[in-house]
Amino acid sequence: MSHRWLLTVLLVALVLVLAGGANVAQAAEFQQGSYSGTLPRGDKVTFKFDDKGKFVLTDKDGKALVEGTYKVMKDQIEFTDEKGPIASKDAKPGKYKWKLEDKKLSFTKVEDESEGRRKGLTGTTWTLEK
Repeated sequence: MSHRWLLTVLLVALVLVLAGGANVAQAAEFQQGSYSGTLPRGDKVTFKFDDKGKFVLTDKDGKALVEGTYKVMKDQIEFTDEKGPIASKDAKPGKYKWKLEDKKLSFTKVEDESEGRRKGLTGTTWTLEK
């Protein structure tokens, strides 16, 4: 009887550990949607990430400033600008570490030759609007 009780306790403990690990993995996933922010010059903007790997950065009036693609690989994200008045079209893709805590998204440069993109991404704290 005591053997069965010990086995039950161990099984419950294992389930709790696995459930806790699943929550950590889900929390580490990049969250698509709209994020608002203020660029270093004071301009209010919205950064939208769709489920097809596309992003768009718009100004307060909804005008597209930069459009492109993004790829998420664990805690890193890669941006490729494609069009828009402030796009870094000729630059190689920019790579950043991302972190999302309490609906606040931040980026840290890993590798990016575009100074403008780096300043815009890292100089802003993005707030999830979902």
